[in-house]
Amino acid sequence: MEVVGEVLATECILISNPNCEHRDMVKMLTRRIEGFIVSKKYVMISYNIHNDLLEKALKVTPGMKSPNITALAQTDFKAISCLISKKQMNTKMDELHDIGATDILTFALSNTRM
Repeated sequence: MEVVGEVLATECILISNPNCEHRDMVKMLTRRIEGFIVSKKYVMISYNIHNDLLEKALKVTPGMKSPNITALAQTDFKAISCLISKKQMNTKMDELHDIGATDILTFALSNTRM
């Protein structure tokens, strides 16, 4: 099956009254929509890296705020996880592999709250 033509382009717009008595509900709905949109733009990447290569790897995957760095039982390695752009996923994975990262995994996000 393939797309042969676009029949209709649509968009969704959230409109609220600033004087609405349901402000909390509007904020919650806005947060949920924003979280879903972010989840479609990013993936979580996770990998292991030797301590000597950590600085190079973090230049490739600095994360949105900061990567999560966890010590491993094998003390000369760290586990890294952070969000990366879905569009850059394969490039980042290749760069990490070339640096020397192992066990490189990506995970799709179903929703977020940033």
